[in-house]
Amino acid sequence: MSMNISGFGAGNNYSYKSTDTNSKQYKAAEEQVLADVMAEEAMMTPEQKMMYELMGGREAHMKNMMRNYNSDGDYVGPGGLIVPGMHHGRSGSVDRSTWQQIINVSEDMRQKMFDNVKREFIQENGIANGDTTKRSKIFREYQLSVKKEDRAKGTWTLQQYEGKYCSAMYAAVKAANPKWQPGQPFDPRILDGVTRESVESTLVQSGNTFVKKPSSGSSMDIQV
Repeated sequence: MSMNISGFGAGNNYSYKSTDTNSKQYKAAEEQVLADVMAEEAMMTPEQKMMYELMGGREAHMKNMMRNYNSDGDYVGPGGLIVPGMHHGRSGSVDRSTWQQIINVSEDMRQKMFDNVKREFIQENGIANGDTTKRSKIFREYQLSVKKEDRAKGTWTLQQYEGKYCSAMYAAVKAANPKWQPGQPFDPRILDGVTRESVESTLVQSGNTFVKKPSSGSSMDIQV
């Protein structure tokens, strides 16, 4: 984790001496960033060290870092933008097998994802456009609707469904017009027969994702 602690305390008026170093919030920050803080401290010039101490030193900096964690020690990022339970450790270092798992996701949230995929597939002519997609809002809504322990796994599962919905729409348009390429206009009515239920009826779980059942026809798939 890259750190830059020069001038970090300017304008702050917090009471750093009251920091509870036994709190889950402090312990989480300590585990994640303390080694980096100490490494930068060791590289400071005497002048930088003096200014650092005048602004509260390590205690003040750790107090700032604690803002990225909630009272349970969950990383929520600057301003609390990250839903608790969705942080996978420094550089995503948490064992992927602990959260890349298929679990039950409500029919309501699967339908919302399907509707979004279909709307955006038509709107963008089959191209995944990161500038216009609303998918992140659906993921966040889902995450906040379930218990913390299920958020990462459920998000992973919803992503697997999302990919299969998109693949089914791609396959339907290609079947109607083999020369079609993503980005080219197509008749939206082609997708009238592609429903969430029709897509899911062709799927079976395989490890931590979904694959087409052997009897469900085309195995065409794409990554989103």
